[in-house]
Amino acid sequence: MGLIGCAFTPPISGSPLYLLPPDLKNPRPWLELISRVRATFTVSPDFGYRNCVRNIQDTSGLDLSSLKQALSGAEPVRLSTIHAFEEKFGVRNVITPAYGLAEATLAVAIWPRAVPLRSDRSGRFISVGQPCRGVSVRVMQESQVLGANAEGEICVRSPGVMQGYYNNPEATRQVLAPDGWLRTGDLGFLDDDGYLFVTGRLKDLILLGGENIIPVDIEEIVDHVPGVRYSAAVGLDSERTGTQRLHVVAEVREGLADRDALSLLVREIVQRVHHARGHRPAKVLLVRPSTIPKTSSGKIQRSRLGQMIAGSELGDRLLYSSGGHRE
Repeated sequence: MGLIGCAFTPPISGSPLYLLPPDLKNPRPWLELISRVRATFTVSPDFGYRNCVRNIQDTSGLDLSSLKQALSGAEPVRLSTIHAFEEKFGVRNVITPAYGLAEATLAVAIWPRAVPLRSDRSGRFISVGQPCRGVSVRVMQESQVLGANAEGEICVRSPGVMQGYYNNPEATRQVLAPDGWLRTGDLGFLDDDGYLFVTGRLKDLILLGGENIIPVDIEEIVDHVPGVRYSAAVGLDSERTGTQRLHVVAEVREGLADRDALSLLVREIVQRVHHARGHRPAKVLLVRPSTIPKTSSGKIQRSRLGQMIAGSELGDRLLYSSGGHRE
């Protein structure tokens, strides 16, 4: 997606393109580059903006006033991140949520520039905008088209939708209907005015006691616990109960290795999740930074993470678990 949205667009529009190393751990050089070249546009997953808020203490020398738009996509966009970033770095209405996927040749919906954000009735989700020109969106549950404000699978049709996966007709049939509608695998809804809200990933839903839990709701809580760098929530099937059990993986900040401190951190995570969502994690695993697997566009690979947990593949990346052991 970065190829279409960020590599092809600048030369077409005659704009310079500045690239940073993908393994950049310190976010300050990113904002320093924006300040130095007076960049007008940048893009990052929500985590990138959150990383700036957490890890840049001294904002002197940073001037982001040239930014006209900072896209946020590839993972769920958090209103708390947008507010914290814009307040800390002195910008307003700059971060704009966006939604797209490679199978649709990128853009499905992008929030308009410099327009105040729109929340849903619950205040939990923010809109990614109305469908882009030429893009049709509908929300489905199995074969039924759902009405406004009903959550289901987001389906897309446009001239940009792929013809199919290369040399994989079976995978193509699973997501692409004969009439051109693409099943995205993403959950969401359209409000009364046709604004799209993305709530999660269908295959990532965690089923706890008959309730559907969206992983990002858990991660939003855990990411605000002091000492946590980044987190992911997954549901693992339990043969004993016949349902799923909530597992939380939290990357801890560098230097946090004391056993007692890690034990307290686990306890704090469990208490906060239980207080906010009414569910206690079956297990909390504290791991080293950069352990949680992601795609090249920054999305958490929850299915892969679940495999790593179930197969005991974390190895020496695991610092501490709620079982009390350290490896």
